[in-house]
Amino acid sequence: MIGLSLRRGAGAKVHAMASPDRPPAGAYRVADVALRDLAPHNRARVHWPAPCADPTVTALVVLFCTDDDLVGELISRLGAVVLTVTAAHGVEAFAVLSWAADHAVELGVDAARIAVVGDGAGAALAERVAELAADEGWPPLRHVALIWPHHDPT
Repeated sequence: MIGLSLRRGAGAKVHAMASPDRPPAGAYRVADVALRDLAPHNRARVHWPAPCADPTVTALVVLFCTDDDLVGELISRLGAVVLTVTAAHGVEAFAVLSWAADHAVELGVDAARIAVVGDGAGAALAERVAELAADEGWPPLRHVALIWPHHDPT
């Protein structure tokens, strides 16, 4: 597992989930996912890039943030399927990650190519999910990226 920390400018804005009728830049298809008992009060949305000839090479990014600009950037730069999640706590978020790994075939991704990304408050959640995945030994994570706003006191 590779760890990476990124900082965003102090002026970065986080937006609520937009309508699935307007996919973010780079997304070919978007669908809301009903997770029922896993995250009953929260939402998850799957963003697929343009169809890939071989879905066994497509990575999955589980993103704890709803910033459509970041979703679009991940899709265009990585060609990955992005699952955006709003979760209340680490156990709930880990359940969503496990669900995604268990349903990799249905999502059209390679279960061995999963990354966890968190932005802002989602960075702490992503960090906890990565710890739980390491403790449980499942699912295997290929990458962890933690992004938080940079505060410049000057």
